[in-house]
Amino acid sequence: MLELSIAILAGGKGSRMGTDKAFLKVNNIPFLKIIYDKVSLLSDDIMVIIGNKEDKEFRDLLPSKAAILKDLVYTMSPVGGLITAALKSKKQYFAAIAVDMPLISTKVIEKLYFLALGHSAAIPVHKDGTLEVLCAVYNSFAIKEANLNSVTSLKELVKMLPNPIFINIENFRDVDPSLDSFFNVNTKEDLKILIQKLETN
Repeated sequence: MLELSIAILAGGKGSRMGTDKAFLKVNNIPFLKIIYDKVSLLSDDIMVIIGNKEDKEFRDLLPSKAAILKDLVYTMSPVGGLITAALKSKKQYFAAIAVDMPLISTKVIEKLYFLALGHSAAIPVHKDGTLEVLCAVYNSFAIKEANLNSVTSLKELVKMLPNPIFINIENFRDVDPSLDSFFNVNTKEDLKILIQKLETN
C-alpha cells in the first residue's frame, strides 16, 4: 500500500452521456466498481465523492467500508470534489481519478505518486497543453492552505498551488504503452471506442 489516499470523483451529471457515468458498464461491471477494485490494491483510504447526489445507489454497489462523501463545497465544477478530497484525505497526498476513466492503470497512479513527492501536485499534460487535472496526485496540505473561498474552477485551483510538477503524457508510456489510462468516456461514441479498445487488447 502507498501512503496515498484516493478520491474517485463521481459527482458529474453525465449530461453529454445522458446518464450517470458511474454506473455505465463494461462486461456488466459498472465503471465505479472497476475503478474502486483497481485502486483498492494501492490504498486503504478510498473516497468516492458524489457531489450532491443521493448515496444509496453508490452504497449498494460498493463494500460497506467505502467512504462515500458529498461535496463539502458544492460548485458546478469538479473543483468541489477535489477540495472535499483534500479536506477528507487521511494522507498527505491523494490521487484524484474521474469516474469516467475505467482504463486507469494502477502503475500510472503509482508513478504520479512518486513524482508528486515534494511538490504540491503531479499533473499529466497533453501535447496541446491540456492538463489531466482529474487523473493526478495532489498534496492535500497545499490545497487546504490555498484561498479556497475564491476558487470556482480546477484551473484556478491549480494556479494557486505553489510548486506543481507537470509531466508530459508521453512519459507514462513506460507504464501504459497506449496511454489508455487517460481515455475519458464522455459520450456514447466514446463508450463504443472503449468497448473496441477492450476487444482488441
